[in-house]
Amino acid sequence: MSSATPTPTRVRRLPVVGPLRLGRPSDVWFKPALSVVAAVAVPSLLLMTLGRLDLAPYTMAGSLCALYAHNRPYAARAKVLAWVILGMLGGLAVALVSASLTRNAVVLVTVGALLAAAQKAVCDATRVGPPAHVILTFVSSATLFVPQTLGQVPGHLALAAAAGAWAWLVGMAPAPLRPHGPERRATAQALNAA
Repeated sequence: MSSATPTPTRVRRLPVVGPLRLGRPSDVWFKPALSVVAAVAVPSLLLMTLGRLDLAPYTMAGSLCALYAHNRPYAARAKVLAWVILGMLGGLAVALVSASLTRNAVVLVTVGALLAAAQKAVCDATRVGPPAHVILTFVSSATLFVPQTLGQVPGHLALAAAAGAWAWLVGMAPAPLRPHGPERRATAQALNAA
């Protein structure tokens, strides 16, 4: 038997530890959440009053656009929200038309994958910011498997567009009260970082 002391082995951390570490939440983390609550509540209550909660997935698609652009000045926010709503409607249209034309799961999954790739590429290229393509992909992927007829697609898209317009108004609602709020927050963050 040897009396030599064993050398300790060095434990290496996995390279994924950094991305998985929780960071400090955004200073405005509650604003997207409250905006979505307001954007979802009105269309959902209206559908409930009409006894048509079965249409909620389509209004939800437009309402979820209220999650975007809370860190931007209001002029830029207006444009970003409009483009996000148009992107949501485009992805939803492709998904609904595909769902109305086929029930073949392989075709629908392929369409979903192509949509997801296109949505990611566009969101990365435009730097739309969080939640980026995730919500767009979630909505279009989910609606790919909702039974549709081609005649229902325009009405469902109209519901999503109306809810998207409401989400745009919700996102822009603070502008008259605090017209320079986003710029002030950005300046304060920059000064605190320095």
